[in-house]
Amino acid sequence: MKYRNESKLTELKTALKKCGLKNGDTISFHHQLRNGDSVLNLTLEAVKELGVNNIRLAQNALFNVHKPVIDYIKDGIVSRIEGSINGVVGDYVSYHPLKNPAILRSHGRRWADVKTKNLGIDIAVIAASSSDEKGNCTGITGKNAFGPIVYSQIDAMKAKKVIVVTDNVVEYPCTYQEITEGFVDYVATVDSIGNPENIVSGSTKITDNPVKQQIAHDCISLMDAAGIIKNGMSFQSGAGGISLAATKYLGESLEEKNITASFVMGGLTKYLVDIYNKGGAKKLYYAQCFDTESVKFVSENPGMPVMDIGHYADPTSKSRTVDSLDTVVLGGTEVDTKFNVNVNTHSDGRLLHGIGGHQDTAAGAKLTIITVPLYRKKNPIVRENVTTVTTPNDVVDAVVTNEGIAINPKRKDLLEKVKGKINLVSIEELKNMAYVQTGKPVPLNLGDEVVAEIKWIDGKIIDRVYRVKEE
Repeated sequence: MKYRNESKLTELKTALKKCGLKNGDTISFHHQLRNGDSVLNLTLEAVKELGVNNIRLAQNALFNVHKPVIDYIKDGIVSRIEGSINGVVGDYVSYHPLKNPAILRSHGRRWADVKTKNLGIDIAVIAASSSDEKGNCTGITGKNAFGPIVYSQIDAMKAKKVIVVTDNVVEYPCTYQEITEGFVDYVATVDSIGNPENIVSGSTKITDNPVKQQIAHDCISLMDAAGIIKNGMSFQSGAGGISLAATKYLGESLEEKNITASFVMGGLTKYLVDIYNKGGAKKLYYAQCFDTESVKFVSENPGMPVMDIGHYADPTSKSRTVDSLDTVVLGGTEVDTKFNVNVNTHSDGRLLHGIGGHQDTAAGAKLTIITVPLYRKKNPIVRENVTTVTTPNDVVDAVVTNEGIAINPKRKDLLEKVKGKINLVSIEELKNMAYVQTGKPVPLNLGDEVVAEIKWIDGKIIDRVYRVKEE
């Protein structure tokens, strides 16, 4: 008798039930709809209706749109979180620790831990903007297209059960297929997976602040002085406003000097697309889309190579794309005089941000540039000690501020190259200037309970975040 594979189409709650969802299970999600995502909230609503508790979330990242998670924590439906926590949920957890500390990993480390089942997943719930009835799916086409689904590829391969959630069922076979039917158990249909307009969150808008724009310009001056800007260079920037401005200015520099990069990569933005379209780079290499312009570009250019996250940054692999980077421009919430960088917490200790690819790219690039203003309001950003160590000093090469550029003393080669070409100051001088303007940092008001553990790319704990006491 021939085996007949029937349609996998069903409802989300039914799919969870058929997957055998039970108390204590781990459910994973990707973050590529960012602040426009509806799938995580819809899933937890279904979990509640099924009477299941003590769930471990293994999402890539939470955003403000996931505020309902706070109520699921209060109700005991969610008891553990292993993934980045941005915004309101992180703020809540900072004051109300979970039974077990949240675990924060970089993109590359998460891939490695799912691959090795150090982070075991019972059910992977994967949002897709288009899927056929067998589960071949994509994020590139459909009314709510958001870019390729690459963060969930390892989840699809390693989870015990896989549910694709879509609001757009297409004729078999789906034209694009980041995830294929052989890994998918069910395809759950919903009215809407979310609002792709909101993948452009506050962190992915270019700065219009003149001070921050100058910092971005100084990044390009540093790259130029270091001999990075030349034919065949490779570049990535983060998603912060200064980093995006630096990308824009790099594109202008490449055009002015008639230079062509070998590739530019990262989360795709209109600024990277502009560089490519103007001939500033031979190739774009990307894993996600940060704005609607880049989503449109991807859908209209199907031959553009897409990285899976293992290829991009898995520290246990034989080779990674981040190791081919000449330079990366990244942000931070704080930098200290030892060149450690904080990405996860604010200076009051609140856990408001994730790691993303910060650690991965900083460790891989030949020149890692951190961009920060000297202070924000009355808070010194360059300081004696960061509140939380996310990215350690041995992978940080330069700090660019509105009052000058500090080079890590360990990079004597870099200091020799740029001396006399740019405005160099010591990191101690930057700290002193910050303190003159703001006063010393306000003492922390923290308890003993551990809110979160920050993992380094090798899987070891690099720092811990502690409970913030109520005022």
